Amino acid sequence: MITLKNMVYNMNIKNVLITTKQTALEYYRQNYDVPEEVIPADLLVSKKREHSEHYNSIKIIKDALEKHNISYHVVYMPYAAHEEFIGRDLVIAVGGDGTVLNTARYIRDNTPLLTVKSEGDSVGALCTIKAKDFVETFEKILSGNFRIELWNRAEGKFGNKTDIALNEIAIGTKHFNGMATYEVKFGDKKEIQRSSKIIVSTGAGSTGWYNNIHNSNGVFHPSISELRFTVSESIKSHNYKMLHGHVMPGDVLEIVSLMDTEGTISFDGDKNKRMYNFPIGQKICIKISDKPLHMIFTK
Repeated sequence: MITLKNMVYNMNIKNVLITTKQTALEYYRQNYDVPEEVIPADLLVSKKREHSEHYNSIKIIKDALEKHNISYHVVYMPYAAHEEFIGRDLVIAVGGDGTVLNTARYIRDNTPLLTVKSEGDSVGALCTIKAKDFVETFEKILSGNFRIELWNRAEGKFGNKTDIALNEIAIGTKHFNGMATYEVKFGDKKEIQRSSKIIVSTGAGSTGWYNNIHNSNGVFHPSISELRFTVSESIKSHNYKMLHGHVMPGDVLEIVSLMDTEGTISFDGDKNKRMYNFPIGQKICIKISDKPLHMIFTK
């Protein structure tokens, strides 16, 4: 039993949800009648290997759960509904960073999440263990030899919508070569800017997109209670004063769209379900979410 911030985790695990992905090979088979005729041979070989590794990883996890007579259900992206995630003792995300991000958006309570890298070519920066280590890790969890880290998320409220991001919220245009125009309001300061995008990152996202922008303030741990924003490819001649900053508990960063038709808000880089129109005059208010992700680690 683990207690953290008035939350009690009694890992008497009876009901597990496994979230996973469509492999590249499955995508090829779904979209091409004869993948071998259009996919380079060496690429197809590697994707077949990744596919096999991924499903072997899922089998390792299933076998471990069955050994302990633990009920589980497997869902594949895109997941059907938030209801699938409710009432679980543990959620296990099996894949890479995309799987973790797609899983996290559905967890809005204190259900612990274990993230498993399923095959060697996945980046897996958000994955805490590899599949080969799952059996040992799971035995430790069952024996109570684990800890919970609260990974902060960014909340964005705009219009009548609210969404949360584990990595980042990005404001820009629909097209990669477009220039976004917006007003930044933070504290008692405000400034109209033109740039390719403005990104608000969590600690989990700070190792990726955010860290590769020259105005960023570097990598920080996912459990640190702050967000950091930075502006990418701004117009240098304008000498903007608000190119980066820290959003602390209680702070709200406001961004107002000055874009006629091309403005967008993207959560965790999702270009499908979580990219929203951001028309002129609309405002997004960004703060630290009060729904952190409960990540499970073994000691």
